[in-house]
Formats: sequence, structure tokens, C-alpha cells
Amino acid sequence: MSQSNYRVHHHAHLASSSSRAQLAVAILDVGNSELLAESLNWYTSSFNYALFVVTREGNNDIEALLERYPSVRFLVFSRYASYGERINVVANECGANYFLVTRSDVLLVHFDGKTLFDSQRSYVAWASVIANVHKEIVPSVRIPHLANHGLDPQSAFPAMEEGQVIRTLYPAMGLGLYNRALFQRLRGFDERIKSEYHQLLDWGIRIALMGHRVVTGKSLLMQYIERESIIEDRTEREGHLRCSTKALSFAKTRKGKIILKRPKRQYFDREAWNVEVKHRLRWQVKSDFATLVSSWQERQ
Repeated sequence: MSQSNYRVHHHAHLASSSSRAQLAVAILDVGNSELLAESLNWYTSSFNYALFVVTREGNNDIEALLERYPSVRFLVFSRYASYGERINVVANECGANYFLVTRSDVLLVHFDGKTLFDSQRSYVAWASVIANVHKEIVPSVRIPHLANHGLDPQSAFPAMEEGQVIRTLYPAMGLGLYNRALFQRLRGFDERIKSEYHQLLDWGIRIALMGHRVVTGKSLLMQYIERESIIEDRTEREGHLRCSTKALSFAKTRKGKIILKRPKRQYFDREAWNVEVKHRLRWQVKSDFATLVSSWQERQ
């Protein structure tokens, strides 16, 4: 991600930090100034952590916002940026051990910091449980699955019992708490994939094949302020074949060894195969997609 595509705006007293923070909060601006102001009012008064707003030039009066919210940093992109681009920048800029991704049209209903931080070694990300405008919990758990037309994760409701934590493939809608160091060591999101859904799917499958986990439970709950239906846009966009190529390029032999297996043409991206699979992932993966699907439930 080129620094020239965004600028960091902040007050002078925020220019440096003497120690690494435990948590940073990244609010993705969805373009509604009133919702952003309401969100910032709540976080600045009720949540004592470093705050970042990720927005785009022209969406807001940044100077006015800086005067009103002097403790907030603004990451301002000069053009449209995908979800993955924005979150990769958050990871680069926030300097915290963990970063929480939310949106200006989402309320943070529950954040059990003790549970989330105490279980930090067991996950790369803790995916938020999601509720709609009516406070109804929606199916936010994602389970790996392969259909004839390609990768097609199934959805399920999260476990809401006290203390119960289950595995999910990735944070639905990108909402969740990320372990920054591990996120960056695993190379973040693939910016050559252009849709949010396929970026999240690619990331979730990739880290699962490497042996890492994303989990979810009621310790983190967010609610959409206005949306009744919360459905991912799974439209195939530029770069989506990079996701299927990286997911389906490995097979496990009877002796448990992982070998390369070129995917079928409808799932294949040549550049991803030559660069990502053959020269990067082949040395990092510990499982194949078929095993991931078959063993998912038993490896909670």
C-alpha cells in the first residue's frame, strides 16, 4: 500500500507515542456525517483507547473534525480504497497490540476486554457477533464449504452461551478484533482482490491452512444502527480467482504430506499460482482445503 494514497491527519500532540497501546479502534466511515459524529461522541466519551477514523477525501471536513475531536487520528484516502487496503493501513499506522474494526453505522454493544485479551494467544482475530437494527442476532459464523461453482462458505448463528467460544472462518462484514503482530506477520489482506467478501474469504482460508484460528463469542457484539438485513455482497469482482487458487492449490497425501495441486481452470489465476502458491504459501501451509472442511467441527 503506497503512502501516497492516503494521509494521516492529527493534532501535533499525537505525533508520537512513548509506549505501544494495548488497543486501537478503527472506525470505517461509511459516508454519513451524522452517524460518524454520533460514533465519535460515544467512543471519545466512553471508550478510553486510541481512535482512528478511516475515510476518503471529500467525505468530511477534516479540519473541523480535528478541532472537535483532538484525540482522534484520521486516515484519509485520496481515492476509493477496498476494505483490505484500509485495514492493512490501520495495522501499519495504529501501533497497538490489537485493533478493533468497526463502522460509523455500527454500535459497540458489548466488549469484554478481559476475556478478549486473556484468550489472545488462541486467535488471529475475534469476530464480532452481529445484530441488526431490531437487536436480532444474525448468522455471522462462517464455515468453509466447497460447491460446484466454487468456494461457498455456509453461515450459522453464533453460540451465545456464557463462556462459549467457537471457530469461524473470518469476521463477517470485517467486524472484529485483530491481533496486529500476527495479522502483519501473515501479510494482511490481499489488495489485488477487489471485493471485501473475497478479501475476507481469502484471508480466512489462508490463515486456517497455516494452522491459525478466528473465533467468535458473545464477548464482542456489534449492532447495525439502520440495517435490517445484513447480507454479504458475494459478487465476483476483479481478483476473486486469486482466492480460489490459493485455497485449492494444495492436497494431502496418505502420509500427511502437503503437495501442490493445480486447481481446475474455473478456479485458476496464473499469477497467484506462480507467485503466491509456488513461492510463498507452499512453505507455510499445514493442511489442505478438503481436510479443513472435513475436520472443521471437530477442531473447534
